[in-house]
Amino acid sequence: MNKIGFHLLFWVFISLYVFDYFIDSYSIEHSLIYTLFEVSIYTIEFYVNLLLLLPLLFHKRYKIAYFLSVLALLSISCSAYFIAGINDELLAPDMTRAISSFFLNHALFILISYFVWYYSKYLSEKEKRLQLENDKLLSEMKFLKSQISPHFLFNSLNNIYSLTMIKSDDAPKMIAELSDILRYFLYEGNKEYVYLDSEIDIINKYIQIQKFRQIPGMDNIQIEVSGDPSILKVPPLIMINLIENAFKHGDIIETEEGFVKISIVIDGTWIEFEVSNSFQPKTEGNGLGLKNIKSQLDILFGENYQIQIDASDFTYTLKVGFNGCN
Repeated sequence: MNKIGFHLLFWVFISLYVFDYFIDSYSIEHSLIYTLFEVSIYTIEFYVNLLLLLPLLFHKRYKIAYFLSVLALLSISCSAYFIAGINDELLAPDMTRAISSFFLNHALFILISYFVWYYSKYLSEKEKRLQLENDKLLSEMKFLKSQISPHFLFNSLNNIYSLTMIKSDDAPKMIAELSDILRYFLYEGNKEYVYLDSEIDIINKYIQIQKFRQIPGMDNIQIEVSGDPSILKVPPLIMINLIENAFKHGDIIETEEGFVKISIVIDGTWIEFEVSNSFQPKTEGNGLGLKNIKSQLDILFGENYQIQIDASDFTYTLKVGFNGCN
């Protein structure tokens, strides 16, 4: 129910309560008139305080002016009973008791309007804080993603340069693959989520670039996909950055026994991504990429993801699990 609905429900309840109080002493006609009059006074006091006095005076710390304004508002409302000539019926025949009864009852609605205003102010400030936090997280995400593209581009251009130096026929093909990857970075990298099959397509292009380099262990690059990647969305650029780390810190470029194995398993909405690479002790390291990925995962998933790292028997294995989006 929205705010208007709550307000309407509140005043319907107050009207029924007041009418029930009057019906024991007066006719239905008089009870309806008295209820309409009194609830109208309550409503005016409530909203004048809520919409005018509290925002203009109390919020700006003009406390004395605020309390004087509330006192003036209640005094005008009290005068309305006497001007209408129904002070004896709705308040009390005795003047002192009539005034004390009035201020006691009507101060309650001033108090309720204060609580409504304070709660609305609290929700508004909370929403602003959440928006600021969200904007900060988005800025951090853009910064982290901006670290990926230059790093990847630098390595790829070095590879293309090496191929052109030996006048390899694979250099133009490598440039075409790199062009597709950079286009993906440009148009998809800033999105919150992309389809998993698009990520896998870019991974395959990246692997093809590595094979163009004629690295010693190029025959030992494997990628396996289990499940349907076309139905789930994932944060872009997460996986390819981890794969780049495997080539950078592994020994596949140095030895024919080197390897990189990639596995993507889709089980419902759960995605388990694993990349393993052989390494020599001198080349072991996490580098910027892994720290970058951990930061992105923290921002995107909080604590709702799993990450495991194992480095033993000259094999470095990193496994990341998280829920994709439909």
